Amino acid sequence: MKPHHRTLAIAALCAAGGASAQSSVTVFGLIDLSYTHLKSSTAHVTQLAPDANTSSRIGFRGTEDLGGGMKAGFWIEAAIAPDDGEGAATNANNQGTGVGAATAGRQGLTFGRKSIVSLAGNWGEVRLGRDYTPTFLNLTTSMHPFGTNGVSSSLILFGPKAAGGTTARTNVRASNSFGYVLPETLGGFYGQAMYALGENASNSGVTADDGKYGGLRLGYKAGDLNLAAATGKTKYSTGDYTQSNAGINYQFGPAQLMYLWGSNKVGVTRTTAQMIGTQWRVGPGELRLAYTRVKASGVANDATQVALGYVYELSKRTAVYANYSQIRNKGVGTGYDVGIAATPGGTTKGYELGMRHSF
Repeated sequence: MKPHHRTLAIAALCAAGGASAQSSVTVFGLIDLSYTHLKSSTAHVTQLAPDANTSSRIGFRGTEDLGGGMKAGFWIEAAIAPDDGEGAATNANNQGTGVGAATAGRQGLTFGRKSIVSLAGNWGEVRLGRDYTPTFLNLTTSMHPFGTNGVSSSLILFGPKAAGGTTARTNVRASNSFGYVLPETLGGFYGQAMYALGENASNSGVTADDGKYGGLRLGYKAGDLNLAAATGKTKYSTGDYTQSNAGINYQFGPAQLMYLWGSNKVGVTRTTAQMIGTQWRVGPGELRLAYTRVKASGVANDATQVALGYVYELSKRTAVYANYSQIRNKGVGTGYDVGIAATPGGTTKGYELGMRHSF
């Protein structure tokens, strides 16, 4: 469909609703693909891989002006893998077992990235559905040079490790959630709160509280300074999962200087990571650097990661990029890698050359 035909079709759909209030619907998306090479001391693989810079997706969002400063809205967004055209799996109950648990492998197109209905006003915004957890947001490019994508992803060292039968499902998103976002009129302060249900029936054989999540994020952004802290807890009978993190982003001339701290507790185990890095305007693009160190207690092993990247924007919608990352496991550990299994105490490396385009 040509762009002006798509606009007319969307306008016709809005008009067909019969509502006199102003409303809008937007179709949006992004495609990200890269030539990726991963290597350990015993193996290597070359791939055409998605999402090395930004997550590929397709979505629909819209708002309706209800008057009096209030708006109703919706947002549904699906993850896609453009290298083979498949969609991604999702999770229905924030748990690893039971009815509605995340399935192995990929599914057809599911709106597992985001699926909410919302009501907003001068008092803030209420969201219902599947959404990012407050504890995930500090792991994005707001506080980490590479965000959560590719061989340099923050999730590799800042993510949780399964332990004692608990595999955490809420370190990125939570289903069945009730969320509240502060208004943008608080003098630079911002924040988000969320409560999510595990939805376990009394006769399901699953502990009633399994999959319940509660989280909070508070931040302050003014001038060159942006800082935020978040914490959240998910109930599991095999051992609760608690995620906490805090980040600082300071604009110093052409460079954003970043520091990120994060902790994941799964039962009696714990991993704690720290990162220093930058996004620095150099030449026609942006240089990205990050050094991360993780310390583990009762699970996995200590490790370090060095990451280097460069992003060149060809336009507001199109960019090319290159990334390199190296992860070194301590002792005889194999807990961390760039996407290919590490040997005991081994190092894994990876590089990506890619392109992203949004629409």
